[in-house]
Amino acid sequence: MKKHSSYLRAALSSVALAALILATGLPAASISGQPNSFVYPLVGTRISSKFGLRNHPIYHVSKHHGGIDLAAPSGAPVRAIAPGVVIFADPYAGYGNLVVVRHGGGMTSHYGHLKEIKVRPGQKVLPGQILATVGATGHVTGPHLHFEVRLDGKTQNPENYIKGLALEAAG
Repeated sequence: MKKHSSYLRAALSSVALAALILATGLPAASISGQPNSFVYPLVGTRISSKFGLRNHPIYHVSKHHGGIDLAAPSGAPVRAIAPGVVIFADPYAGYGNLVVVRHGGGMTSHYGHLKEIKVRPGQKVLPGQILATVGATGHVTGPHLHFEVRLDGKTQNPENYIKGLALEAAG
């Protein structure tokens, strides 16, 4: 029962975060929003967990993974994938330290489990700008970047947005 209670809390937290993101009135930078027009959030790494249904490594239940995990050493720089405005930069539930950037056209990018956050809400960022460093905060089994792309609040497979992500991530 405890596992299901933790899972429910995590799901409710995700709904609350989505509401927060949609409610912010911060302006967004304009980007094309087209797949393959973004930069890599983390270079010289590998995808350790893909987007989609998986066995959750902590809760041990089959669960949708709304992003990808990129294994990397603690302290590695995490970069913005496109121009935008930071709309969230703080600890948040199972994500641990989380940065969310609004890019325009209903698109946001989410960077979780961070060690050190280097941006603040309202700050404009450029593609490749360092947002934070890789960490192991929140519900994790080791240091990595949890990376999500959302369109109108719905998670998308990041590999569809960044050309060659799997190849580049593999180094």
